[in-house]
Amino acid sequence: MPTTANQLSKHCQQVLAAYPAKRWLIGYSGGRDSHVLLDLLVSLRRQQAITAELLAIHVNHRLQSQSDAWVKHCQKVCRAEGIPLIVATVAVKPKAGESIEAFARRQRYALIEQHLLDGDMFLSAHHQRDQAETFLLQLMRGAGIDGLRAMPIIKPFGAGHYLRPLLNVGYDDIVRYAEARQLPFIVDDSNDDRRFNRNYIRHAVLPVLTKRFPQAEAAIARSAAWLAEVPAAGVPDRLPWPALTTYPLAKQKQQLRAFVKNKIGLSLSQKQTDYLLHHHLMAAADKQPQLPVGDYVIRRFADEVIITQALPDAQKHLLSDSTFSARITFGQVYHLNKIATLVWQTGQGGLEDLAGQHYRLKPLNGSIRFHPHTRRHSTTVKKLLHEAGIMPWLRPLYFGLYSGRELVAIPGIGVAQARYKKNTDAKMPVWIIEQKFVRL
Repeated sequence: MPTTANQLSKHCQQVLAAYPAKRWLIGYSGGRDSHVLLDLLVSLRRQQAITAELLAIHVNHRLQSQSDAWVKHCQKVCRAEGIPLIVATVAVKPKAGESIEAFARRQRYALIEQHLLDGDMFLSAHHQRDQAETFLLQLMRGAGIDGLRAMPIIKPFGAGHYLRPLLNVGYDDIVRYAEARQLPFIVDDSNDDRRFNRNYIRHAVLPVLTKRFPQAEAAIARSAAWLAEVPAAGVPDRLPWPALTTYPLAKQKQQLRAFVKNKIGLSLSQKQTDYLLHHHLMAAADKQPQLPVGDYVIRRFADEVIITQALPDAQKHLLSDSTFSARITFGQVYHLNKIATLVWQTGQGGLEDLAGQHYRLKPLNGSIRFHPHTRRHSTTVKKLLHEAGIMPWLRPLYFGLYSGRELVAIPGIGVAQARYKKNTDAKMPVWIIEQKFVRL
C-alpha cells in the first residue's frame, strides 16, 4: 500500500478512476485526514489527472465552542485552494440522553445528502484505522456478517454515491503525507474523550493489539474487506413470503435480512428480524402491521410485504391535521408534500374553468359519501379508495377538492357527477403519488 506522498496520490487517482462522477463533494472537517483528501484531489486536478468539478462541504454541528472557528479555518483553506466550500449548519440539538455520536452522524449525513445532485460522488477520508475501529465496534455489538463488513468503499447515497478512496490507506501514510505537505489542520479535543466508544477503541484497545500484532489494523481491515466480498448468495428478486414459513427459523432470518439488505441497503437488527417474522409473517390477512426501519417502513398488506419510504414527521403531522386547508385555483399544480402532487389533465373531461372560481384542498373523512362521474350511485370515500386499489397507507394523501362546503372532486378518483363537464376546456384533477416501494 502507499508509503510515500507520490504513491498515495497515485493510489487515490486509481480509486477515483474506477468510480467516475460528474462532481466530487469532499467532506472537509478541517482535521488532518480530510485535509489530506482535499489536498490530494486539488493536486490531482492541477495535474489534470482528474477533470470532475470539486467542491467541499463542512458540517457545523454546533456542539463545541470552537465550531465557528473551525468554519473560518475551512473557509480560509478552501479559498486558498480555489475550492468552493458549502457550510451546512445543524439546526437542532440532541435530545436528552441521546448518543452524541449517533446524533452528529445522523445530522451530518442528512445535511450532506441534501447537497448531492444526480451523478454526484461524496468523498470522505476514512482510512484503514477507521475501518478497524468500525469492525471492532460492530464486533462488540454482536453484529452479523453485514455489520462486520464495516464500511464499504462505495455505496448509494442520496441522489449519488458515497466513496471512501482512502479506506485501504494506513493511518501512518496519512500522517506522513500531511507532514510532507505541511498541511495545517485543526485538532478536535473531543477525539480524546474515552467516554465515546470509538475513542476508547482508538486509544485503549488498538494500541494494545498493535503492540502485540503490529499489523493488527491492516489485518482487521482486510477481514472486513473479505466479508464485504461475500455475496448475498441466493437472494431472490422477490422473497417467497408464504413459502418462508416452511424454512427452518435460521434460514427464515437469513433470507429476510439478506433480502432487505439487498433491496434497500439496511441491516435488520435481531429484534427487528424477530418482530417481522412474528408480526408480519404470522399476521392474519386482514391485519396491516408495520415496522419503521431507518427511512423506510416495512408493511404487511394482504398477502404481500412491502417496503415503502417513511414520511418525515412534518408530513405525518400534516396528514393527521383535520383542520388543514389549502386554497388553490383552477389548473394550479400543488405539492401537498414530498410524495403527493396535484396536477390537472386534459382530454378526459373534468371540472370547468369558471371565472373567479377557487377551491380548497382538505383531508377526507372515509365515511362521507361521494358520487363521482364514473359511478351510477354515490358510495363512501373509503369504498371508492379501496375499489381504486389505493394502498391503505396512501389513502390519507388523497385530499378532496372543495368549493365552499361542496366536495367537487377526489383527484385520481373522479369529479362530482353534478360538476362533471365533457368539453375540451375541462380539466381532471389527479394526484401524482411518488412513493417508491419494494414488494418482498
